[in-house]
Amino acid sequence: MEFMNTLNLAELLADIDLASVVRFFYFNAFLILTKAATKDEDKKPRTTTEPKPPLDVLLDLVGKLQVPHSWFMHFYAFSFAVQLFWLLQVIFHGRILQLVLDNLPGNQPPKDAVVEPQIVPGPDGSQSLETILLCIICMTMQSARRLWESIYIQKPGNSKMGILIYIAGITHYTMMGFATWCEGIETLRLNTNIPISHPSDLLKPPRINTLLAIPFFFLGSGLQHDAHVHLASLVKYSLPIHPLFSYTLSPHYLLECVIYGSFVVIGAPKGQWLNKSLLYVWIFVCINLGFGANITRKWYEGKFGRKNVEDKWRMVPYVY
Repeated sequence: MEFMNTLNLAELLADIDLASVVRFFYFNAFLILTKAATKDEDKKPRTTTEPKPPLDVLLDLVGKLQVPHSWFMHFYAFSFAVQLFWLLQVIFHGRILQLVLDNLPGNQPPKDAVVEPQIVPGPDGSQSLETILLCIICMTMQSARRLWESIYIQKPGNSKMGILIYIAGITHYTMMGFATWCEGIETLRLNTNIPISHPSDLLKPPRINTLLAIPFFFLGSGLQHDAHVHLASLVKYSLPIHPLFSYTLSPHYLLECVIYGSFVVIGAPKGQWLNKSLLYVWIFVCINLGFGANITRKWYEGKFGRKNVEDKWRMVPYVY
């Protein structure tokens, strides 16, 4: 009891590197996803006399619970709220952000540090303030667009999804909220008073990373929107005919990978080309959508026959 009474947030976070936590989460999410997707192929038949472990029984029971597939909308609403929350926390250096920064390991700024409105450059290997804000803003835009499409474009259906998928989606977007800025902690500690009254101070010549990645973000977003509009306009049980579907059955999944790939480059710390934490996110998203594309192909084959889709790839033309 004495240990529990003295335990506090500082002790819990004393040795935790937030970026490592994000990477650890997505690495394990990838392993769990892979195991779940392949278990039906690898598992051996269980005899009736062989009891299941209690954990397996519990997971089986939870796995049978389902929620409406239309609840996918919640993912984007939640993601938008999370990104907007962190955007405001960074701009105004909110109390919750300060609490997190104060209790994470690393170099703390001196107590008598200058607090006049200014932008202090972060050290090499840390995201700049401009990079953090741009990364969060792009993810906010992505979430807002997908939420708008879910409400006004996509047709509601009666299909269901497992509650574990729903929980996993909410968890993913929670962690994505940290992934956009977790490699810029040292910079955030130095910038406790951003000159909001002079936003032009944030406008600096873009890095090469930004110049390369931003076009892919907007191109991927626009084309994915076109794909979603086309899918929503299809007559029931008809094949898509938009040029985006000429070589792949799931171009919207491929474009999602392009969008998340742009985050990896946009969010790169100073002196680096890639953001390692967002790279883990990108790998997870690609693997997840790859499994989804395989399910999509099986659905098309079941509805229209294998012959009608045999010349199309699952997601990435000439690769998968």
